[in-house]
Amino acid sequence: MVTIVVVDDEERIRLGLAKLIEKAGEPYRVIGIFESGFELLEQLEELAPDLIITDIKMPKLSGLELIECVKQARPEASIAIVSGFSEFDYARQAIRLGVEEYLLKPVETEELNSLLDRVRMKLMKERSRQITATDDYLRLLAMNAPDMLSESVQAEALEALAGHPLFSHYYTVLVIRASVERIQERVRNWAKDQRRECRVLSWKTGELVLLLGIHPGDDVETIRSLTAGLLSILPANVHVRAGVSGLFADSHSLHEAYQHAGNAVHHAWYAEGIRAFETADRLPKRLEDTHALHRLIDRDFRAALHTVDYERAETALKSWIQEAAKLRLPWSVVQEHSSLLFTLIREERTERNLPIGAEELVEPVLPPSYSEWNEFQRALLHQVQEQFGLLKDVQQDNWMIETVRTYIHEHYKEELELGKLAEIVYLTPSYLSKLFRMKTGETITDLIISLRMEEAKRLLVSELALKTYEVGERVGYADPAYFNKVFKKVVGITPKEYRDRVRL
Repeated sequence: MVTIVVVDDEERIRLGLAKLIEKAGEPYRVIGIFESGFELLEQLEELAPDLIITDIKMPKLSGLELIECVKQARPEASIAIVSGFSEFDYARQAIRLGVEEYLLKPVETEELNSLLDRVRMKLMKERSRQITATDDYLRLLAMNAPDMLSESVQAEALEALAGHPLFSHYYTVLVIRASVERIQERVRNWAKDQRRECRVLSWKTGELVLLLGIHPGDDVETIRSLTAGLLSILPANVHVRAGVSGLFADSHSLHEAYQHAGNAVHHAWYAEGIRAFETADRLPKRLEDTHALHRLIDRDFRAALHTVDYERAETALKSWIQEAAKLRLPWSVVQEHSSLLFTLIREERTERNLPIGAEELVEPVLPPSYSEWNEFQRALLHQVQEQFGLLKDVQQDNWMIETVRTYIHEHYKEELELGKLAEIVYLTPSYLSKLFRMKTGETITDLIISLRMEEAKRLLVSELALKTYEVGERVGYADPAYFNKVFKKVVGITPKEYRDRVRL
């Protein structure tokens, strides 16, 4: 709304202007009608009008003199002048003083409406800019500890917020964790309906921050009642967790207040049900000793993982989940332990020379990604169980490959069929062939030939009495021609040439 005062020594003119403004509609309201500039100046600070419409030629205090006084006392106010043709020189001086508009008597409705619209748009832009700037300073001080800001930046923010209604008495910070896009409009509408200063800010995914002015006579119960009322109007199927700080008195304490509210919302995160909130004054005064919980991961889980006892590792994790819920661990501790779990799994795979594919090892489960504790702990347990499954699958594959490799090393001189090897590890021949090549980088046939050729080279040198065809028979080739062909392909020369070259 644009608030307006009219100053004119002619009653007919000032009342006529007031009536035209009234007809312009709801966005405009006349809050004062004055016969002289002196009368306006006496009430200027109290009225704080957005627009002053004044005549130029008035007794005692002219319009130009009034404009100069207003510019000193309330420079942000818009000013328009009305005058006749004979006063145009005065009008030009007024325009140089920075007036918004020059209206010629008698004032036309269309011209007046045009002026009012321009002033309203100007005010809307300025107010939007001020709100944005104020919100930026509020975010800056809430997000950052004082020692993290330079002195100049901190001083600028504190100066910009000096005198802000939010800090006229006490204030509290309310942090809401939820699906922001589903609740934001309702939260902002609720804030507008409050008969107190209320700012709604956002700078983290899934989080809204409300700064609420607290009136004299309000107490902690007032804050709880306000929070409960807000939560009650949010969509019934949206998980909501809220945390409320205590009472704070100035903008210097914004970061501390935000931290307190954050701790409270972390505490409420563990509660059962679709929504819950906690106040900072009801949090434990000191953090419980978490060393025992850390040992469940760093000692018990690690030891079970190292001995491939996945059942015991899962038991250790479930014990951690149970105790973490009882203590309502801060998110920082939950995040630390969650990261340690996946670090240990990573290390286990590395120590066992197991592959680590991007699709196989996901990032640790982190609290901010989940609306409440039960959802988080289910996701954590499921993800760790998935990793156990992958480890089991890889180890099972490795056992199969090692079993086949051992059998080949012991029986490579015999006739080996892929079907027989597959039966040993209960796989189909095609799957064994594919798995063997994927895990070792060579085919089963390549391994058999390699072993046979190494043994043939040894016999050619150490058993000189053996004929070359007899060497071939010893390593599994009944056909001398085929043995010669394979040997030359692998070694580069025939068996006889190899024996002759080595004997020289």
